[in-house]
Amino acid sequence: MKDLIFSLEIADAGETHYIPVPCRGIVKAVRVTSDITMVATGTIILSRSTTAVNTITAPTGDTAAGATLDGVPDTTNCDLVFDPDSSTAAYKVIKIVADATLLGAAGTVNFHIKYDEYASVAQAASEA
Repeated sequence: MKDLIFSLEIADAGETHYIPVPCRGIVKAVRVTSDITMVATGTIILSRSTTAVNTITAPTGDTAAGATLDGVPDTTNCDLVFDPDSSTAAYKVIKIVADATLLGAAGTVNFHIKYDEYASVAQAASEA
């Protein structure tokens, strides 16, 4: 298991970022924290291309600065494989989309992604 730890500056208008994967693997878990309040029902979606693999949602009542939120794996697509050697460019990166309602102002969101390079998944040849 690899730990991918990084920070992203996110504007209050929402943004999309791309993080290159270090090796073939899957996103096993995600935890985030922010230096400002995360607003209720605001989301961060991690995906492979346009397919969500994990979603973080700020709960009702907001989340105070410094508190952590855990992502929820997509029940259907949580085991999609990312691969830096893929012939499909979008499979070489984790796409991170923070919606416009997540933060009340610009702030820093810190990510801790558990990335499993040893995951055994059944996948169609077209997915490899």
